[in-house]
Amino acid sequence: MEPVVSVIIPVYNAEHYLERCLESIQRQSFRDFELILVDDGSADRSPEICREYQARDSRVQVLRQQNAGPGAARNTGLDAARGEYVTFVDSDDFAEPCMLETLCRAAGGGADCVMAGTLVHYAGGGSATIAVTKQPRLFSGEEVKQVLLDLVGTPPACKTDSLYGASVCWKLYRRRIIEENRVRFVPEDVCMTEDTVFNIDFLRHAGQVAVIPDILYHYNCAHAGSFSKSYRADRFQKELVSFRTLEDRLAAIFPRERYRLALQRLFIMRTAYILTQEVLCHDHLDRSHPMKENIRRILADPTLCGCLREYPWARLPLLRMVLAGVMRLRLTGLLILLIRVQQRVMKSSQNL
Repeated sequence: MEPVVSVIIPVYNAEHYLERCLESIQRQSFRDFELILVDDGSADRSPEICREYQARDSRVQVLRQQNAGPGAARNTGLDAARGEYVTFVDSDDFAEPCMLETLCRAAGGGADCVMAGTLVHYAGGGSATIAVTKQPRLFSGEEVKQVLLDLVGTPPACKTDSLYGASVCWKLYRRRIIEENRVRFVPEDVCMTEDTVFNIDFLRHAGQVAVIPDILYHYNCAHAGSFSKSYRADRFQKELVSFRTLEDRLAAIFPRERYRLALQRLFIMRTAYILTQEVLCHDHLDRSHPMKENIRRILADPTLCGCLREYPWARLPLLRMVLAGVMRLRLTGLLILLIRVQQRVMKSSQNL
């Protein structure tokens, strides 16, 4: 008999967090699931830990591949999945004991996808709750298309950049739709927003989406890879490829005026994150890093300039409005100052 849910976890050098993650799945109140662990070429004790859990739980399946990134590992898991539904968990995160039970109950009314909330844990010990709704809601037909857009990017006045979070974690997907439409994760070297692309490819075929207020997932930002490992000099160029990939996907579903603001907000805010990385690289890693030159080059990019020229940035919430306005005017020195102040404020608030 096939399991109700396939839980897919890509694993890569996660020995310090993996057991906590796996224990949180094994302790689920809902028992009818299979757990697919995809070792993405780990060089630490992660494969050994996976095998230990497989040896004592027949629901656990361990697959191994050469390192290809989390999207490729999730694809390997999808190829092996047998459940009616699929959910994804990252190996450094963990789930509430009622996560699967709550997601499956919400899907019982016929939903093809269920979206829940998450608790984000920061390095300083602080945390923040990300709730996607105050009351349970069920969207059908054309309403699902609006859910898709609100996942990509929110209207200008909204305080958050995505109503439902782009991540495929803390969501439940009907596997039949995934397989009938060959929904898979695109390679990271093609698109850095692979979770968003997956959600677009899935939601365009979904008939109903349930959104629930429950906080079911713990997202670990405490180590998110050290900054020295996460900084990439080519990140903005890859972001441009991601922008075009997303635009192609959205243009196949909507007229441009329907998706333009959502996509532009996503691109502008992700670029702001890249600019922040340039400042952090200079301030914390290498004082000779060409921060100003890189920022000037990014701000002069024609695609970014076009988005900032079209986007109604003055309608954004105050801090985002100031940031986007400074980006639009290409005020490099002021932008660097704003980013430094913002980082200090964020660090203080996370430590409260």
